[in-house]
Amino acid sequence: MTAQFKHVMLMVTDVLATVKFYQEGLGLKVKMASPGWAELDADGTTIALHAAESQAQTGNSPILSFHVDDVYGAIANLENMGAKLEGRVREPSFGKVAAVRTPDGHLLSLLQPA
Repeated sequence: MTAQFKHVMLMVTDVLATVKFYQEGLGLKVKMASPGWAELDADGTTIALHAAESQAQTGNSPILSFHVDDVYGAIANLENMGAKLEGRVREPSFGKVAAVRTPDGHLLSLLQPA
């Protein structure tokens, strides 16, 4: 048997609000959206959003990592959409790195490559 990777799925309390968060906050393209399910195109990887029945089902997920042109601009944009910066922006030799918590509690990693 061979497994085929299909998508990353996040449980969220409000699918359409979360679509807006990723579309306007990070510029992801919407493949399809409904109140119970949505799919976003993250440069060839599908992020699926599934409606959660309760807040307890959200926030437990892998860390989604994005490369951005301007980490501080991305943070400001995402904070305006309800996200919260976790810690501080770090500046290792390979670029600027930040962790941002989405309104549903999922963790995003933002990297502005050097």
